Amino acid sequence: MAWFGVSRCKRVLPWLVAAAVLWFLFRDVSVAESLAALRAANLRRFVPVTLGVIGLWFLLESAAFAYLFSRFNAPLSWQEARSLRGLTYLLTPINWNLGTGAIILHLRRSKQVPALESTSSLLFYGWMDGIVLSAMAVAGLLSLPWSARIEMIRLFACAVLGAQIVILAAFLLGKSRWRWLHSERAPRVLRTHGMATARDVLVLLSIRAIYLGFFILFFWAGLSAFHVSVPLPHLAASVPVILMVGGLPVTPGGLGTQQAAMLYFFSSYGVPAHILAFGLALPVAFVLSRLPISMLYLRDLGALRAARAAAEA
Repeated sequence: MAWFGVSRCKRVLPWLVAAAVLWFLFRDVSVAESLAALRAANLRRFVPVTLGVIGLWFLLESAAFAYLFSRFNAPLSWQEARSLRGLTYLLTPINWNLGTGAIILHLRRSKQVPALESTSSLLFYGWMDGIVLSAMAVAGLLSLPWSARIEMIRLFACAVLGAQIVILAAFLLGKSRWRWLHSERAPRVLRTHGMATARDVLVLLSIRAIYLGFFILFFWAGLSAFHVSVPLPHLAASVPVILMVGGLPVTPGGLGTQQAAMLYFFSSYGVPAHILAFGLALPVAFVLSRLPISMLYLRDLGALRAARAAAEA
């Protein structure tokens, strides 16, 4: 295996895992059935809805980046944030970590922000995401009919949400007494956590709540275009889990794992072939819809590559 190279294995392995998961899914749902379901879908409804939410998400994410990095790292205008987010659309579909690395490198090049400091801000931003996802899952689970399995999942989701809130409250209320947090020896990846105020939390949570709320509405409209009718409470409980499964770094862009999660959660509300067709059309629609946005900021990619080459030299 040495001749193949460890780095090459790391690149190939996620694709092999994705292929294995898809092979397993297509054992129960044939490719022909999925293609037939795709042809039967109402794409005249699905495409405009996708384009609309992609544009809205782009504006919301760039606004969040402008606030986040201006508050904790260096002044970043909304225009600069849109350029930054548009640039990452070229890289994130390949590898989520690559897109995150592009943000860190871009800030280091354009704003001279140390990598650990921008990483700290992104970790804090991800923490806000986790709180919103957990809260939406809990709200959805509370609205579902009682069952032993639902109750177990509900308790777990409440425990996760509660732990996140307790840790956040500890940072907000106790950081003034934690001298180690303000010392030079404090981990720089906790820099943003030590600087954050209740207002910062409220602003970022609000933006992410709107963003993820539209994600649930998009699933509701998108699934209906594929003739799958899922109640909104069930979507509120399941979509956060599907997003978290898709974010696991085991396959590229959640390919395979996300579709498996959709089949698990939505199989009671539609034909598996239609659910799988929606699940496979989703990443393709996202990439194609974001491509025009990324093309507007393609000139920044050349500057990023030049900066990376200079940094490596």
